[in-house]
Amino acid sequence: MCGILYSQDSSGFSDLEMLKRRGPEGFTELENDLGYFAHSMLNTVGDNTPQPYHTKSGILLYNGSTYNSGKDNDTKWIGEKLDNNLDHTVDVIRELNGEYAFIYVTEKNIVFCVDHFDNRNLWIYHDKDARQLTLASVPNVISQKHENSWRADGNKIYIMDRHDFSLSVVVNKVWNLDQKNNNFDLVFETFEQAIRSRYRPGITGTLLSSGFDSGVVACATQKIFGAVDCVGDPDKEVLETLKERTALHKAVIIPNHQGHQKDKEVMFHGILSRNDIWDDSCVNPIINLLKRYFVKKNKKIVITGNGSDEIYNDWQKQKKGHVWTKTNGSFPASLQLVWPWHNFHSRMQLTNTRTDFIAGYFGLETRNPLLDINLVQSWLNTTSQLKNSYKSWIKAYFDQENYPYTMKKIHSFYDEYQPDAWKVKEESGHVYTPLNNEDFVS
Repeated sequence: MCGILYSQDSSGFSDLEMLKRRGPEGFTELENDLGYFAHSMLNTVGDNTPQPYHTKSGILLYNGSTYNSGKDNDTKWIGEKLDNNLDHTVDVIRELNGEYAFIYVTEKNIVFCVDHFDNRNLWIYHDKDARQLTLASVPNVISQKHENSWRADGNKIYIMDRHDFSLSVVVNKVWNLDQKNNNFDLVFETFEQAIRSRYRPGITGTLLSSGFDSGVVACATQKIFGAVDCVGDPDKEVLETLKERTALHKAVIIPNHQGHQKDKEVMFHGILSRNDIWDDSCVNPIINLLKRYFVKKNKKIVITGNGSDEIYNDWQKQKKGHVWTKTNGSFPASLQLVWPWHNFHSRMQLTNTRTDFIAGYFGLETRNPLLDINLVQSWLNTTSQLKNSYKSWIKAYFDQENYPYTMKKIHSFYDEYQPDAWKVKEESGHVYTPLNNEDFVS
């Protein structure tokens, strides 16, 4: 995880500590005719390439990892492709597959974006009339100089004309929504490639639970690499399944008895003071595992199962889909009716924003193979009949690999849907009967 910051000048910034924490391997500043650039380094791909990176025609700030470049450093690989042609810059961005935030500054334009699924934070202050633009990985840095900031949205490429400070937005990827594939062969192939691209033995660990999402990541990683370094927190888990997986992977389990309130308070006040970021039940377990395992073991990369609920399930069989959902628990034969559904009520952006903030605070990088664009595309192209069973491709992968799993859930999102009391009219004589649960609990 790196920290990146761009503004017209360096005035107004009083505390860059939260930016520096994101890249514990070095901090660099540069100010010239193009503006003020700051970068904190955490190198995870190829040889260490200093930033800000000077291209043939401008300066690149980049945070994250993309997997098109093979073994080469992705910053260098991207930077060598860039020039002063705006259309070509957009084409380069559209090639990228990974988790990233991107800022490219030339004499004519400033182009910036995050990846397709909001895996990385990039916060914006823009005022055309005042001719101001500031971009940063953490919003508190922007608030030191400006009153407000806004989060860059996934799958959008923002372009600012430096002549008049006008802002335009173009779509990054246009998804193919045909549903013709009646098997998961391509889904399995692209999923395993996503794991190969993201897992680096020695510096990578995965988060293990009893659920489908982290389980399928650990399963594939062990299949491909022969071993997986994983760690779990037993809170709110199905302990029987977690014990089976722990034995299989020789995983480490770290209970969290005390909580990590001090770290949460520092992040709340130092990064972004929003309750929906920090009051989620996952925050304490994530802090617990990153602080007490990844940092102490000198890891750099955290592999998560983020995105599975939002992309591949949309709360099917969980309260019958009537929770934060656009599909109402069923994927239609025409996906154009509901796609994209993953950011309905900003669900995925909120989850990935939170995870990126916490990992960055500890100087770690998160990678989310279940959000690989090739995997998502291959799954979108499967038939709606295949989709409309609880995380069907993941269950099929477990069955193929004979991997332990359970359909039992402790988490509240799996509860049956029941109408609020005020929706049931006593005078009608109707007695509400809970919905049958046998379809999705074995």
